[in-house]
Amino acid sequence: MDIDRRSLMKGLLAGGALLALGTPSWAFADRPTRNPKRCLLFLGDNNVDDQFANGVRAACQEVEYDELEMMKVHGGLLSAPGTLVSLLEQTSGARWIAVMDDASAAVFQELARTSGGRFLSVGSHASVNDQACSLRHTWLTASSAQGVGGFLASRLIAARESFSITESFLNESSATSMPSGWSASGFSSYRRAGSDAMHLHCSGLSLLEGCAQLGLTGGEGWTPIPPPISASETVSRQSRQWVESVGYAVAASALGVNEVQEVCSTRAFVSRTFNPNPLRSTQRFVSFVMDL
Repeated sequence: MDIDRRSLMKGLLAGGALLALGTPSWAFADRPTRNPKRCLLFLGDNNVDDQFANGVRAACQEVEYDELEMMKVHGGLLSAPGTLVSLLEQTSGARWIAVMDDASAAVFQELARTSGGRFLSVGSHASVNDQACSLRHTWLTASSAQGVGGFLASRLIAARESFSITESFLNESSATSMPSGWSASGFSSYRRAGSDAMHLHCSGLSLLEGCAQLGLTGGEGWTPIPPPISASETVSRQSRQWVESVGYAVAASALGVNEVQEVCSTRAFVSRTFNPNPLRSTQRFVSFVMDL
């Protein structure tokens, strides 16, 4: 099929929690500061809070950022929206990392938008009872400079997880300013050119199988991307907790850690391990990175 950006965006939204938020009405940041002076972790009283926070702390420790502020709304955001409004008013100039359930996310994005929040990334994350692909992640990201997917893919493959990650960049950067491909051990990479170019990184699957996993028909029009000579993702600290890995990846991006940037509108990572983890319970949450 033709990769039309609008139709692909609709497909991504239909795939998870972003559907509950509706067509994105929030503003995305154009030129955010890479290294924020103030960073706040907001926990929406979800059952993933502790693991997500562990991953955020791990990223802070690696970059020697020791000024992380933390705020948790006990009882959930829906029970205390006024607390969030007050916090938004008090944290102008801060970069937020936030995690919450789908219902709270709809309220959060509206209150944040009203307060002048500009989003760097919005991610939908789910575990499902499916051995073929038990972890599924979808991101809308301001640009590849705020990319998150590569960080997460590198950690999940190191933990031998089966997963799919799709990340759509709302602002495509110039091809002259960055490397053109991403690389990590175990992945083969492909590019589908066009006005809305897409990169696909497969591990344990063929190109055709990777396309099928993402609901893309056929394997025509793809060309291999040779691994960059010096640009690749590395994993310095592994975790067997997938939620912790999400927290780490989101925080690494928020804190300005340099990820390999790709010249494309959309990129996807798909992995199938031949030693699948036991079936896990269904779990779903939303992550945000935003500047106030």
